[in-house]
Amino acid sequence: MNQNLVQFHVGDEIERNAMSLKLCPFGTLRVFPEGSFSHPGPITTRAAAPLLSVEWKTEVLGEVSLRVGMGSYLQGAYAAHVTVRMALETEDGVPFFFEYKSVGDMESHVRGETPVFLAGLIEIDPSIERYAWLNRVQFVGRGMLSMDPICQTYDMDYTAP
Repeated sequence: MNQNLVQFHVGDEIERNAMSLKLCPFGTLRVFPEGSFSHPGPITTRAAAPLLSVEWKTEVLGEVSLRVGMGSYLQGAYAAHVTVRMALETEDGVPFFFEYKSVGDMESHVRGETPVFLAGLIEIDPSIERYAWLNRVQFVGRGMLSMDPICQTYDMDYTAP
């Protein structure tokens, strides 16, 4: 399995320590929202959208299917915060939950100019040995938006256990 190495440098005010994080590929996640409703918020507009479908196939999960999902969005000049919660199922019928938050610059993201980045977690039955490790890793993704149809596409990775 290919692994990428990401370097984070933490703490200019204290002794500089380098932290390395190994990322392992975990497929491409495509999320298709369906319609939305919005209301004003304290910073900018808040919106929510049910999810119509997902496309996500990995060596571990097989072809994933969506049971139900919802996204909520903070969209404006100041920030883009996207929170998505999904009940999913592995190709072999095991239910699991995936929740993530994406952040980025919404105005340029909607124009297709900049990505958003997600951090997420999977919850899956820990008694199923082949999937139990998924409860102990962080999922990250780099996503771009396309408009016809509306789809958020993430290149997914997980932190090596």
